[in-house]
Amino acid sequence: MSNVELGESMKNQKLLCVAVLLSLTFSGCINPQNQEPILVEEIELITEFTHPWNESEQCLEHEGDQRCWVSYIPSTISEEDGAPLLLDIHGYGSTMHIQKNHTGLTELADNVGAIILYPQGIHRDGDPQMGGGAPSWNQGTCCADAAVFDIDDSGFLSALIDLAIAELPVDETRVYASGWSNGCGMAQRLAMDWSHQIAAVACTSFYLLYDEQPDYIATPILEMHGVFDEHALYASSGRSTIYNPEMQEDTDSLTTGAVQNLMRWAEYNGCEGSIPDINIPGPLMTTTGFANCDGGAEVHLITVHQGNHNLYVNDWGEPTAWPYYVPGNQGLYDTGQIMWDFLSRFTNEPSASESSI
Repeated sequence: MSNVELGESMKNQKLLCVAVLLSLTFSGCINPQNQEPILVEEIELITEFTHPWNESEQCLEHEGDQRCWVSYIPSTISEEDGAPLLLDIHGYGSTMHIQKNHTGLTELADNVGAIILYPQGIHRDGDPQMGGGAPSWNQGTCCADAAVFDIDDSGFLSALIDLAIAELPVDETRVYASGWSNGCGMAQRLAMDWSHQIAAVACTSFYLLYDEQPDYIATPILEMHGVFDEHALYASSGRSTIYNPEMQEDTDSLTTGAVQNLMRWAEYNGCEGSIPDINIPGPLMTTTGFANCDGGAEVHLITVHQGNHNLYVNDWGEPTAWPYYVPGNQGLYDTGQIMWDFLSRFTNEPSASESSI
């Protein structure tokens, strides 16, 4: 090898060594003097929450009946942080599975980290001409077998809430009730019977047909109702009395409509004034209500101007099954989000006297 070739070879080797040293330095293997070591940040492992209740049917025995429900539990909730709990109650003649698909609240649950329970109503062998033989809820003077045979739906739902709190990471101060039609009336009865459990109610298309209870504590209530509701009339509950004999003998039940329901809840909640102090008009709906009630509660009625009995996005039933078909709003507004915006403002914090016990 000539001197020129030898020199070129040595030069290339030096350049290679320099390149290797620089590479090692940048990769953190060599730490320049007086420089802090490069630390690798810890990567937090994200674990998904799982529970046997999720998307499966569960049952308990209550008053001699097997009472069942299905759950939707977002995988993003954690054991440490309590999640809100929402009961979504189906209407007369429907089921927990239909309600889950109909109201479409599972996406909302994922977004807000809420657990949803869909309970199932039951029936006896009542007179089909009076609505018997189909699942219903005993909300007072309505509906069908549940009311005629005085089924303890209220006690079942309260027991379900207690069981969910024991089994799941639930924030006890954020337990809410919702529902459609007969399920809406049942949600309102829950607030009346178990106001120490229920932080707020938001539901669609029915009223409270039940008496005020002595232990009731003011609870926020929102009811949405369509002006053109063909089943639970906006003006009165007269059409519902056809299938509910107890309603036929109760004057309050006969005269209750959406506005009367608002005013009765305002009375039960000790709201200030005889005229609503909330009036928010809009092209699709108008919100009327009372903002200054006992314990920070509020009472709202959202009147949907062109609304029918089904205010959710999705249709209920198939067009060929009319009259057991009620079209939805086809995405004109998000009923679930409207209700959640109301519910999530309220918690059921214990009073100072309760917390000191």
